Amino acid sequence: MFEDKPREKLIKYGVSVLTNADIIALLLRTGTKNSNVFEMSLELMNRLSSIQHIQNFKIEDFKAIPGISVAKATTLIAAIELGRRVYEHKREEQPFLRESTDIYKLLYLEVSNLEKENLFILCIDIKGRLLKKDHVYIGTSTAIHVSIKDLFKSAILVGAYGIILVHNHPSGDSRPSYSDDTLTEKLKQAGQMLSIEVVDHLIIGKNEFYSYKGGKVYKI
Repeated sequence: MFEDKPREKLIKYGVSVLTNADIIALLLRTGTKNSNVFEMSLELMNRLSSIQHIQNFKIEDFKAIPGISVAKATTLIAAIELGRRVYEHKREEQPFLRESTDIYKLLYLEVSNLEKENLFILCIDIKGRLLKKDHVYIGTSTAIHVSIKDLFKSAILVGAYGIILVHNHPSGDSRPSYSDDTLTEKLKQAGQMLSIEVVDHLIIGKNEFYSYKGGKVYKI
């Protein structure tokens, strides 16, 4: 049956391949005599300015779409609430990055033995809680060439208050290079224009790290 297609896609390929309309159709389960379930799903999507807007819908809003009953509307609302609770729980488990040592502890195992320079962006909220960690660039053994615009993409998407840069020096010497200084200054200028603070930039070496915020090398 037509309305079973999203379910078949999920079973064969996994949930990540489903479109938003597919997921809504799965939750609605069945159609009516006048419209199949996928048509109802597409009609709902057409009434949303974005998928985030669905969290503001009430029972009456869902019922305004032909074929969506009270039972279907409450199923959608319950699914939205479950997703919100999962997100909030995950968010509460994220660490706070208030000190340079907090940042170092989060990433040193991941970067300490890398043979090339790797750059990470940590997006944080105003309280210092981690919102997202992105592994954005892999460079050479001595340098990373980056796009300033790319470094702010995730921060903009998650509504971050600020970002923290972290990269490694495979040589083990965490002291910043001229290119590190230049990158940090350019990011600060771009951050001011975007109202996103560049909170710190850590360079991780061997048993040490440099913090631009602290302005010195910290031995571990």
